[in-house]
Amino acid sequence: MQIQTNKLRELMELMKPVMPKKTTLPITKYIRLGDGKAIATDLETMVIYDLPEATEPILLPYASLADTLKYIPDGTIKIEAKGKILSLAWNGGS
Repeated sequence: MQIQTNKLRELMELMKPVMPKKTTLPITKYIRLGDGKAIATDLETMVIYDLPEATEPILLPYASLADTLKYIPDGTIKIEAKGKILSLAWNGGS
């Protein structure tokens, strides 16, 4: 999946309210991408964001990705999931 960095930052900001600070269910710390949508929930509230770029199912760890995005320059970012490994690549880094 390829997406503009600014669009991914916007998505992360929209998902922030439903990301629990502490949880007993680790799955609520992730954003699910796939079927043209991004979905996050804290099991009381759900945020669904139309994201046509999200064609393959991927779980993004919210906290790790939010921290990493601080250091990625504007442009296009490529996100791939291979098994349990999530790889990010952008112009000038990965």
